Amino acid sequence: MHPALRILGVMLFIACLAQTGWPVLLLGAVFIVLGLSFLGSLAWRRFGQMARRLVWFYLSIFAIFGWFTPGEPLWPALGLLSPTAMGLLAGVQHTLLIVLSLGAVIWLLQTTTQDTLVRGLLWLTQPLQAVGFPAQRFAVRLVLTLDAAPQVHELATKLVKDGHGGPLERSAQLLDTILTHARQAPLTCLTVSPLARPSMRDWLKLAMIIMPMFWLAVMY
Repeated sequence: MHPALRILGVMLFIACLAQTGWPVLLLGAVFIVLGLSFLGSLAWRRFGQMARRLVWFYLSIFAIFGWFTPGEPLWPALGLLSPTAMGLLAGVQHTLLIVLSLGAVIWLLQTTTQDTLVRGLLWLTQPLQAVGFPAQRFAVRLVLTLDAAPQVHELATKLVKDGHGGPLERSAQLLDTILTHARQAPLTCLTVSPLARPSMRDWLKLAMIIMPMFWLAVMY
């Protein structure tokens, strides 16, 4: 599929999931399982690693929806301390939304190289240049950000392993190190070549996935 349509498809996929109806969430889960399974164990391993890092985020979602959503208490004996059944169900739905959205992003990153991802974004944002959107500058800055992200991760991991100071001190050290590396980094010339237009076959592939999702999101 055309890289720009992959990006557009992931965006529309997540937008449909945001309706959090059970039919659209279940169909989305089927698409994610099929998509990651087609890519193999590496995609599943990366997905699992990213999903585990969000455990506390999932728990916060359950706490917010479970204890702050009006409804019948799940355990009446606890009174106000009891979560509501409707709240916990909403927590499950929103947690599944986050997990499936993460799976869609992992699929996109595993099937699209960094250069192709930027070119696809440039193709999508080109029409916005008519209203003053700096599409090329946006694409170049994205390239620089994606190039720097692994280096920042390595620096953060090293500071955590060293264990010097508290979280705030390590954050300050990380920021100072990043700024030092940025000042010392040599200037490079980046070239982002445009993409050809998507074929009708690519548009049909996108429609076959998004139209059922959109229909379920609207109907349920």
